[in-house]
Amino acid sequence: MFKPGVFSVLKPALADIFDVDEDEITPDTDLFDDLFADEYDMVEIAMIIEEEFGVKVSLPKKGPFTVEQLTMKAEK
Repeated sequence: MFKPGVFSVLKPALADIFDVDEDEITPDTDLFDDLFADEYDMVEIAMIIEEEFGVKVSLPKKGPFTVEQLTMKAEK
């Protein structure tokens, strides 16, 4: 299930990491196919989640993996 509160925190961080406009980040955005994430980006995102939400997450190194899926991991 999509987590709007988590999305609102992660959206600006993702826009900054991938150097895109926040409007380009939607729940359906695929981190790998749309934003061209690599494993270093995923480590950075995991660190942001841990800092912001106090949750340690293990993120995939390849896709598909959407922003919606990311929000669900952040609140476990």
